[in-house]
Amino acid sequence: MKQLNIVILAAGKGERMLSKKPKVMHEIMGKPMIGYAVERAKELAPVSITVVTGFGREKVEAFLERYNVNFSVQTEQKGTAHAVLTAKRFIRGGDILILYGDVPLMEYSTLNNFISFYKKSVNITFMTTRVDNPSGYGRVLTDGNIIKDIIEDADATPEEKAIQEINTGICIIPEERFSLLGEIKNDNKKGEYYLTDICKVAKSKGLTVKGYHYDKSSEVLGVNGRKELLEANLTMKDRVIDAHIKNGVTLLDRNVYIESTVTIGKDTIIFPNSYIMGNTAIGEDVVVGPNTIIKNSTIHDNVSIEGFSVIEGGEINEGAVIGPFAQIRPTTVL
Repeated sequence: MKQLNIVILAAGKGERMLSKKPKVMHEIMGKPMIGYAVERAKELAPVSITVVTGFGREKVEAFLERYNVNFSVQTEQKGTAHAVLTAKRFIRGGDILILYGDVPLMEYSTLNNFISFYKKSVNITFMTTRVDNPSGYGRVLTDGNIIKDIIEDADATPEEKAIQEINTGICIIPEERFSLLGEIKNDNKKGEYYLTDICKVAKSKGLTVKGYHYDKSSEVLGVNGRKELLEANLTMKDRVIDAHIKNGVTLLDRNVYIESTVTIGKDTIIFPNSYIMGNTAIGEDVVVGPNTIIKNSTIHDNVSIEGFSVIEGGEINEGAVIGPFAQIRPTTVL
């Protein structure tokens, strides 16, 4: 495989969120969902990462400055193919992986397996999945792992709407096929340039488009509304907890809230109903009592924090005993 460019689409408003802020800035365990998409992209060590912004771009770009990515602005919402083409000037030569800023649960292993599948044939490749209710998604017509067509929901016939194999949107386009995006037409009910219509263009030229089926649909589909946002938070919450357990932390109940930015040392014990947030670092052999809130703080080794304490912006030195019912605010050092 040639070097890899990644384009992350993040220009949409997200009407179903019923929110003033961009959809991709809604948080999953304390981090905007676009952050997870960019972090997975960076793990693939691409030659370039370009985020296509649009609605609320100032907020999205301000958050992403820490990641050192390129930004391309889609000033008009003309469809996914149009969005990808806006990033053309940042593509340095090589194949193009297209991801989405509203898909926070995607794991590195999933993307790596998708790329491995692509390498076997180096055809345009879409990731597909199967859902019980495909309403709103593009239906995928396949012959084995060959995609014959992808029909967007608005343009599907009643028979096509019954198909449960859907397009996730995630795809890889070989460098030499990128120009096909410019041949996509907008002759559909929405008048948009659909990325999926690259299948029609490819077919007209006798080219093959492959489909990579992935079973776990909840991991690879976007967060479109508040219910899905809740479900994504619950999934990520369990992932964070499991990672800490694997690293030697004892949790006495899953009823704890630990944001993805928190680090905790081994042999630390976390009691139920605790909230640990922001840029917090907890050392080894710490006891965090029940109903405790810790935010943006540093807790050194062998500290005991008794229940119902609040620590925000504080630094707790090694061996200290805090609480119960302690209130520690910024600049406090104990």
